[in-house]
This record gives sequence, structure tokens and C-alpha cells, in this order.
Amino acid sequence: MKWKLPKRKQPVWRIFKAIVKPFLGAKEVVNLGDEPMTEKCIIVSNHANKKGPLSLELSLPIFHARWAASPMMEGYKDRWHYLRDVLYVQKNGTNKFWASIKSTIEAIFSPYVYKGLKAIPSYIGSRMRKTINYSMECLDNGIAVGIYPENSNSGYHDELIELHTGFVFLSEMYRRKTGEDVPVYPVYIGKVNKKRKVVIGKPIKIGELMDSGLDRKAVAEHFLGLINQLYFDYFKPKSK
Repeated sequence: MKWKLPKRKQPVWRIFKAIVKPFLGAKEVVNLGDEPMTEKCIIVSNHANKKGPLSLELSLPIFHARWAASPMMEGYKDRWHYLRDVLYVQKNGTNKFWASIKSTIEAIFSPYVYKGLKAIPSYIGSRMRKTINYSMECLDNGIAVGIYPENSNSGYHDELIELHTGFVFLSEMYRRKTGEDVPVYPVYIGKVNKKRKVVIGKPIKIGELMDSGLDRKAVAEHFLGLINQLYFDYFKPKSK
């Protein structure tokens, strides 16, 4: 699937969103900032398992693209293996038989969903520069970029254990290219009393953090603390 700059007009996707929003959209969106979210920004969120990105698409008040696992934007075989071996078996602990059945079906329709989600392929290694370039093209055109950087090798957790530093690198490279320190929003999506809720933290300028002496890893740890604090404050069940 060849990547193209996302278009704001998505008539088919709008119909799909209208159908699924009552089921997957957040019932409440809380913005802790003093002003509405700016269109040109970076969003750093927990993944909330497989439904998180779609739920945020249905819930956030701004048009945005988002990083997605690059195998899901390749051919059917790549999509199938990623869904079965990584998402279902490795991260969710699903039985291999049922994982195979689910993946066989989902790999057929996933390209349409990922196109609607305005997915940016998230590469690793030497090809990561493509991800950065695609993301900077979005920012250049006033399109927010959503990133789910949690380390989910052992599965998805309510309290995140680590954040990868790709979002820090993107902010750093964009500032180096344009001189602009775009705001970065920590976000948490989860459920409270079985109802989905999104909490948007106050925007942070990563350039300012790095100017204060923090390196990429330290900045990622700072955001890890901010996102987990949203979980503690708004989602974690209170002990009786």
C-alpha cells in the first residue's frame, strides 16, 4: 500500500465512522489544557490494545494521521503474519488456531481500515527515515501525527512500562528542519465503568526539554510518567 498524504475528505470513511462511533468512540473526552488542541501537533498515546487507534480516530477533535506497524501496510501475507504472530499470539496470548482464523479474515479488510485511519508506516532500522519524512510532510501540511510508542513486547498494559523514542526523534528532526517546536500532547484512552474515555494532557514542547539537558531517552521517560499519571488520575480503580 503506497503512502500518500492523507485527504480530509473521506466520504466512505465518514459513513463507516458514523456507524461504529456509538460502539467504539469515547463517551467522554477531557482536555486538561487551557486551550483546544492545535491542528499541527504530535499526539503521544497508549495503544489500548488493537482498538485504541480507531477509538482515538473517532474521539479526538482534530484531523490526524498516525503511525502504524509497517507490515500492516504491505501485502496480504505480511499482514496475516503480523496479525497472527505478533498482535494475537505474542501480545494478546491468543491460541494459535483462533489467531489464524481471525487473521485470515482481518487481513482481507485491514487495508481499507488503515487507509481510513490515515496510517503512516512505522519502520524500524534504516527505513525509519521514511516514517520521519512522511510524518514531517503531514506536519508541513498542518496535519497532526499520532504515535503509540509503548513497548508492547509483553502485551498491552494499563500502566505503561516503557516508551520508544521515535516521537522524540520526530520532534527533534522537525525542529531542526523548520525551527518549529511543535506541541506534543500526552494522551490516555481507557475505560471507566465500561465506558471509553479519552484524557488529553497539557501540551509539552520537547525542544524545551532537550534544551534543559534531557536526552531522547530521558524525554521518553518524562512522557511515560505523564501518560501513566493520566491513568492513575482518571482510570485506575480506586482502592476501597
